[in-house]
Amino acid sequence: MAKKVKRSDTKEAIAARFPPSYQFRWRAGPYHAPAVNVGSVLHDEWRGDVAVEGFTDAPIPWPAAKSQHYAVGAKPLLPILCGDLVRAVCEEDELTVSHYWGVTRYIVEQWKRAISGATTADGVMVGLAFKREDPAFRKKFGYR
Repeated sequence: MAKKVKRSDTKEAIAARFPPSYQFRWRAGPYHAPAVNVGSVLHDEWRGDVAVEGFTDAPIPWPAAKSQHYAVGAKPLLPILCGDLVRAVCEEDELTVSHYWGVTRYIVEQWKRAISGATTADGVMVGLAFKREDPAFRKKFGYR
């Protein structure tokens, strides 16, 4: 008797969810989620202190809190910008971060602006470059 395979476990479903590795390559990875429980409070570099309300359903499961940027309807869980995610936003391209953390490229742009403290595209890139060279920033977010 053949084993019944769930639709979500087929090779096609897995391939659709996780594209080939050559499409999204790490520059400075791998990245690991912080070890926290639901209800813990983490400091989000974009939103301030937030309580963990669950984990994202992305290739890298990440602690998440409900987004306050939606006026009506269900508020989706948005990854908390902390730890290795800050390092990934600084080091990786927007497409790779948006894929592995399950957010849009617009959210990644907003994260970059929050980390760099700049408002223009050129200011964001310069701000991130200065942040990456700051010893206190490197120590706080686990740069090697």
